[in-house]
Amino acid sequence: MHRTGNPEGQKSEVPITMQSASTRPQPEPSTASAISIRGITKTYATKDQGDVVALERLDLEFAEGSFVALVGPSGCGKSTLLKILAGIQGPSSGVAHIHGHAVGEVRGDVGVVMQSPVLFPWRSILQNVLLPADVLRLDRRTLTARAMETLKLVELEGFERRYPRELSGGMQQRAAIARALVTDPKLLLMDEPFGALDAMTREHMNVELQRIWMEKRKTVLLITHSIPEAVFLADRVLVMSPRPGRIIRDIAIDLPRPRPMSVMNSAEFGRHVAEIRDIFSAEGGLDA
Repeated sequence: MHRTGNPEGQKSEVPITMQSASTRPQPEPSTASAISIRGITKTYATKDQGDVVALERLDLEFAEGSFVALVGPSGCGKSTLLKILAGIQGPSSGVAHIHGHAVGEVRGDVGVVMQSPVLFPWRSILQNVLLPADVLRLDRRTLTARAMETLKLVELEGFERRYPRELSGGMQQRAAIARALVTDPKLLLMDEPFGALDAMTREHMNVELQRIWMEKRKTVLLITHSIPEAVFLADRVLVMSPRPGRIIRDIAIDLPRPRPMSVMNSAEFGRHVAEIRDIFSAEGGLDA
């Protein structure tokens, strides 16, 4: 078994099984799915706790162009799953496919946005957005034109020559989204991208992310601790158990789009939020 360092309803769109990966037949991934996860388990070896199982036998499929939110308590393996899909680390067992290809390394067709924008202070906003050109050794001239279009998409046109210190937190995060989109990835992975923002800026960024998604129709996997954020943004909310992380509920969100912030006052929105909170209450609560 491969082990590495540090650990970390209902309307179901796809069946979720909990059979052992060793006894369950392993079908070929669906080429119609953006993401196909089969029997993913991740175990970490630690000095103090011995082997820690972060993820346990995950089976999932995400449709092309879907917006999926993943919620769960801290330490349940949400970020571990994102890193596996991003090719940053491998699973202990099982396999993940993106558009029919097994994930084995960092891919150019996957964009990643983390909680912190991680912008280099000595590079202009345009230079930060162009960072993938340097990392992936892509044609800088071609990517520069796309970077300008992407900055316009995230409403940062005119800020290309500014430096991160000259932008607000929300604007910096929009620059990080532009950087993730500049290679025109098929899949966008987002790990608590707005967690460090104040409440009003976070709401604004939710509306902006919805707008960008509706325009580009990328497949998005969003990790968040905010249940209202998950319901507002996603077509589908996956609820994870405490460690070892398993999917315990798969909830379809059938609210019409585009969704204004006022949708949060609707009975249907409140029903979805209450349903997810009830799940966490039954599981011992959400610690964030």
